Amino acid sequence: MRATAGATGTRTRVRSHTLVPDRHSWIDIAFTIALAGVAQSAFGTSFTGSTYLVVGLLGTVIAVAVTHLTRAAGWPIISAVVICLVLFFLLGGPLTLRSLGDTYALPGATTLAKVADQAIFGWKDLLTTLPPVDGDGPLLVLPWLSGVLAGLVGLALAHLPVRRAWLAAMLPVVGMTVLLSGAVLLGVRHPQSLLVQGSVFAGLALAWLAVRARRASATVQGGSTSYVRGVGAVAMLGLAAAVAYPASALFTDDDADRAVARNWVEPPFDVGRYPSPLAGFRKYVDLKGKSDPTNVYDKTLLDVEGVPADTRVRFATMDSYDGMVWGATDNALPGPADDSFQRVSSTIDNPVEGKDVQATVTLGEGWTGVWLPTVGALTSMEFETGDTRAKAEVFRYNLATSTAVVPSGMQPGDRYSFSAVVPDDELSETTVGSSELTPLPTGAGFIQGPTDNWTEDAGPDPMDRVLAAAEHLRSEGKYSDGIGRTERIYVAGHSVWRLADEFVNAPQIVGNDEQYAATMALIANDIGVPARVVLGAVVPAGGRVTGKDVSAWVELRAADGSWKTLPTEAFMSTTPPADQVPETNTPMSGTVIPPPNPIPPPSDAGEQSDADLKERKATRKEADEEDEGLIPGLPAWVGIVLTYVGGPLLLVALLLGAVVGLKALRRHRRRSAESPSARFVGAWRELVDHARDLGQVVPLGPTVTRREQSVGIVSGQAVVLARRADSFVFGPAAPEVAAATTYWESIDAERRAMSHEVGRWQRFRAAVSLRSLRRTAAGPAAPADPGQDDEAAPTPATGRVASAAGRLRGLADWRSRRTPD
Repeated sequence: MRATAGATGTRTRVRSHTLVPDRHSWIDIAFTIALAGVAQSAFGTSFTGSTYLVVGLLGTVIAVAVTHLTRAAGWPIISAVVICLVLFFLLGGPLTLRSLGDTYALPGATTLAKVADQAIFGWKDLLTTLPPVDGDGPLLVLPWLSGVLAGLVGLALAHLPVRRAWLAAMLPVVGMTVLLSGAVLLGVRHPQSLLVQGSVFAGLALAWLAVRARRASATVQGGSTSYVRGVGAVAMLGLAAAVAYPASALFTDDDADRAVARNWVEPPFDVGRYPSPLAGFRKYVDLKGKSDPTNVYDKTLLDVEGVPADTRVRFATMDSYDGMVWGATDNALPGPADDSFQRVSSTIDNPVEGKDVQATVTLGEGWTGVWLPTVGALTSMEFETGDTRAKAEVFRYNLATSTAVVPSGMQPGDRYSFSAVVPDDELSETTVGSSELTPLPTGAGFIQGPTDNWTEDAGPDPMDRVLAAAEHLRSEGKYSDGIGRTERIYVAGHSVWRLADEFVNAPQIVGNDEQYAATMALIANDIGVPARVVLGAVVPAGGRVTGKDVSAWVELRAADGSWKTLPTEAFMSTTPPADQVPETNTPMSGTVIPPPNPIPPPSDAGEQSDADLKERKATRKEADEEDEGLIPGLPAWVGIVLTYVGGPLLLVALLLGAVVGLKALRRHRRRSAESPSARFVGAWRELVDHARDLGQVVPLGPTVTRREQSVGIVSGQAVVLARRADSFVFGPAAPEVAAATTYWESIDAERRAMSHEVGRWQRFRAAVSLRSLRRTAAGPAAPADPGQDDEAAPTPATGRVASAAGRLRGLADWRSRRTPD
């Protein structure tokens, strides 16, 4: 309903509380949902499928509906936030955790805890998981959360009362832009679609901004909306966005990666804490009749199905040498793929070309440890036995080295299936070595002299020099596992001492796969061809791999970035050494010399699982707490007090702070009402509410006038302030903004004076009192203006006066109860 005052040229409007959105609301809702959908499309490269977008848009629609309904009902924005939070948890289980077996009934404590955990810490799992993650997994909580936030922020900011028209038009657009930036920040280096996230989003944002600016301008200036100009403006914005997309290619670098949080977050996994599997190579050798429970030479390691014979199965790739062992590390060699062990989902985006295979592996009695045998470059992984969910959670994979790890450990009988791509890794005469030089590790300079001597006739080509050095090792070297009575002097290990003095510089080169592969990789790196060591096996006919099939080979980086296999037989001899010094003069025992600290001994006992490490850490933590308490340097009772007393006190403080904040928000809304009349009404109600919080008996109701209320307020200026409010609200002309500001200053001064008349405890009780927040019948008001506060809605004011004697008795009783300061 609209009423126009011809004498003053002003018009007032009673705010409608209909649940059906008007034309302006429909426009804001449509733009909010559209921009939210574009913003959430940034997750396209992070999730598989399109479920993430459906869940995110559903969250946006729900949040938009809740925000509009609460606003139509006249509730504060905090109510929309609370309702959206409740719906986020109630619907989060069925929508995002259904893959974990949750039902569509009311969620329990476990489901709610899982939703909260993913909402708080899911971003870390997303950034440390190799994209794309499972589109039906628990990380769907993140799109669900972003959708709810998008709907709540977009529509709430669209209807936020702001004095400046340009700021009111810009706020919701800025809010949606921030959400897009957050989605991009959590995404990957290469965007899903520059056209959608750039041009389409910019076009929609500018169109919404133009519509809102035009609407605000028409409201302020009293103009009318021109549909022709509006359509023309939208068309021009669309044309500008279409031209901007191809033009941007002239000013951008296609090779430059955008800044995303994934570049700055280190995956919470350190593969370096696990011993190098190459150091334990001698458990795969033939003991020639001797007994050793750790030896698996004749035991079944794994049964492989789905791959042809002679396929190479990779146990682990060692790409870093520290002077003691070749080990697996993160970011050891440069390359196009991420050289780090990351979480992966059931589907792995592995950009490798080759032959597709589907394989199933069953671990045999001889297999233990954390390394997971695989073939080629994985594109999917599925565990089929044991606690499959737990194994999938801790599973880590390195794209650059094609190495898989299960930190909780794998046991005999475990079964898993995977799909992979087997690349063409055969080394040919036309293969050109990479020119990316990698510096030799500290202490490995001993290899330079032998390398120069063995390759002086090979020419300048790096790959020719590598093959010449391999041929020298194969032709001049001898093979020994150090098992025979006269061969015990050839100990295990591949430290600098073992490879220098006891291998390449010894009178006779003698060793097994461990020493030959370690030395060959150092030689290739010294020549200028990046190399790494791989431990694995060649699948025999029938697919059963035993310990005797295990070998170590070297992979060389080609000029195109791919890795080519230098097989073991290309650089290792199979001829046994000649008889050496008799056993009585042997200066060394046949025991295996383990690497010195901090490198663990080459045995399976050193391959501790995550569960073992966590158990030891928990035991150590409990012992420390018994000695020092929960907080270092303080007694144990201090930590207990902080835990069981500090928590409830903090909760109470938050609740009381929320009450104070709601009152401050209410005061701000009243002070910043659009019409000056509404500001006068809000100022008086602020004084009335303050008196009620102080415990004063103030008459309320639709028939009570301001002057009647002033009698019930214990204040020297209440009567004067009530008359001033009536004179401006019901005066012949609309009040000025400056007059409203002066009136608010007088109200604030009177509120302070009333507070000083009571004690500190009563002031505190008034600050956190809920009395003024309770809904009461509307009091005296003024003719409403467009957009005024709900509390300023017009109500009839009669002149009914209550009994003065009874009111004075109430004031006398209140004065007798108040506490002196």
